Order: sequence, then structure tokens, then C-alpha cells
Amino acid sequence: MEIDYPSLSDRVYRVLCDQIIEGKIRYGEKISIKDLAEKLKVSTMPVRDALKKLEMERVVRIKPRSNCIVTVPTKKSILDAFTMRILLEIHALEMIYESVAPEELALLGKIIADMENLINNDTSDERIRRYIHLDFLFHARLCALAGNEYLEKFFHEVNLHLNMTFIYRIAAPPDIRMTFKDHKRILALLADNSAVVLELLQQHLERSMQNMMAGELFRSLE
Repeated sequence: MEIDYPSLSDRVYRVLCDQIIEGKIRYGEKISIKDLAEKLKVSTMPVRDALKKLEMERVVRIKPRSNCIVTVPTKKSILDAFTMRILLEIHALEMIYESVAPEELALLGKIIADMENLINNDTSDERIRRYIHLDFLFHARLCALAGNEYLEKFFHEVNLHLNMTFIYRIAAPPDIRMTFKDHKRILALLADNSAVVLELLQQHLERSMQNMMAGELFRSLE
């Protein structure tokens, strides 16, 4: 049997996806194909191929002279993506909450510990950005626990349109202590294999969506 290794363009695509989701590449930002290739230490061809894939997913617009722009989402596209995110995460929990084993929750426990340490000890300007990254890791892990590669793929694609740094920036100021309490309780309910976790996750995500819609910058989008 042949092992299917990811191509170089696939690896570049994954790097770009991660940087967009984490907010390292921002919506509206111009990307130079040549500069990006030099930064990643690859030729321009795999960068072009990766960006063409992102263009098909309506994440970037490729322009003449080896440049492209990361598409600024509209209100509708953000709300559509957020709605799909809720459906995917709830479905993932429906698949696993009754049978998830304690050892499968170890990574979630580590993320929770990192969140708590950050909230209690980090006073730097990077505090919110670091929390956003941990928030994404927590929810990505919830979906990964379902063990369904298509669900994980769709969750990843949805989050390309929900750059977490952007979402936090356009929303009303976040209460990270409240979201942390939700995350901690979600983990506890999963450990008890309790169906209540479904209701809590639904409330948690809908509250995040409402908080986003209340933001002045969100209302300023098309």
C-alpha cells in the first residue's frame, strides 16, 4: 500500500489556513506571493496553488502582479459561518458525550489549565490574543473527539470565515472569565457523560454570537 503524503502546496495551504484562523493574516490584508514564498522557503508555485484553493473557498481574491487580498467577510457570511459552527459542534457532542472516556479529555483539561493560568497570571498586551488561540483549540478539540474526518474538515473550513481575532475585535468587549467558566463546566459535564453539556454548549455559542452582533464594528460591516 502506498502512503499518501501531503503535497507541498497542501502543506502551504494548511499553514495559511492556520495563520488566517489565528489572525496572523488579517482580513483585508494584501499578500505578496513572492514574499510569502520567501518567508516559507518554498517556490512560488505551491504558494499559488494554495492561494487558488483559498480563492475557490472565497477566502482570498487573487489579483494581478502576484498579489492577493484576504476577503473581508460580510455580516451575512459571518452569521452563516457561525450558524454552521454551532451545528457542527453540537453534532460532535451528540456523538460523544455518552461514551467519551476520561483519557480522551486529557487535552481539553490541559487547555483549561492553560486558560486558567493565563487569566490569573498574564497581564500583557498579548493576553486576549493568547486566550483567543486557546479558545479555538478548545472548540477544535471538541469536534476532533467525534473522530469524523469530514466533520473536522468542515469545522476547519467554517473557521476560515471566522478568523477568531477578527470576531473578537468586531464583537462587544469579551468577558473571558465568563467564557472560561463555560469551558470548565463543559469539560466537567463531559467527564460525567451528562446530556446537559449539549444545552450548555448551545447557550455558550449563541451567547458568543449575540456578543459579536452587538459590536459596533460588526454593525459597520456590509
